[in-house]
Amino acid sequence: MNIWDGAPARLVKVRTPSGTELDGMLFGNEHFSQTVVHVHGSLGNFYQNRFISVMGRHYAESGIRLLSFNLSAHDGVAEGYRHTEEFEYTGGSLVDFRRCTDDIEGAVTFAESLGGEVTLQGHSMGCDRILDYVVNGHARHDCILLGPCDSYRLQEKWIAPETVEQQVERLKRESVSTAELDWLPAREYGIRSGDEDYVIPITRKALLSIMEGPVFRLLRLDSPTRFRLERRAFVYLGGKDPLQTADHESMFKHLEERVAEVTRFFVAKGGHSLERCEEVVAERIVAWLSARGH
Repeated sequence: MNIWDGAPARLVKVRTPSGTELDGMLFGNEHFSQTVVHVHGSLGNFYQNRFISVMGRHYAESGIRLLSFNLSAHDGVAEGYRHTEEFEYTGGSLVDFRRCTDDIEGAVTFAESLGGEVTLQGHSMGCDRILDYVVNGHARHDCILLGPCDSYRLQEKWIAPETVEQQVERLKRESVSTAELDWLPAREYGIRSGDEDYVIPITRKALLSIMEGPVFRLLRLDSPTRFRLERRAFVYLGGKDPLQTADHESMFKHLEERVAEVTRFFVAKGGHSLERCEEVVAERIVAWLSARGH
């Protein structure tokens, strides 16, 4: 086991029920009594965000393992040998959103094999991913939600004056490219924050799986989906998060109406990726995890 930013850590392989092998990093030691499984956001990966190593250190110091792993939808485009050495392109720009259920199940199974309690942690679109996972029959895990946002509203702002519904119908109606990778123009998907545009490269199939799936429903504030989780959730929101499309009170209330017990943590100076508050958020989560059952 090596030391990664002050915490004991080792590279691991996570195998999904469908047989896909995913890379990850496990912080902490085998004798720890609980594991947090971290699910990254759109085009992310298991090590990119600085808060991952910060959390790995804080969690390990408190006897908590952190498993941060690559979803099939990691980065943009990647290559790999999956399913008994069969080559395929994978990555966040290509993969159907629903594939994340299989990925998370594999990570949870790996974590459960270590023993003890398992908690799911998601960042950005990773929040949608773990909520979808537990809502659809896997509601045995508490959740940590870092920077959950209304993806429908973000896309509405991006594609205006066309509506999201009009865009979906147009994308389904247009002739599909005969190329193996049906890339969409840059104007189709992204985030507009102030004067800055963040273009997200994506294929038609991947975008439609997002727009017609839970990402545009679970955290949509103006037309909310009804669901109920009889579990606990820790929710971090940052006052400097450019991906928040409403006041933080609205998102907290949205989740409190759907989750049995929500612990709020708002940091006025905090960013979407926990910029300027990584340490304090990690410390607060450790206290929340340590209080489980008290």
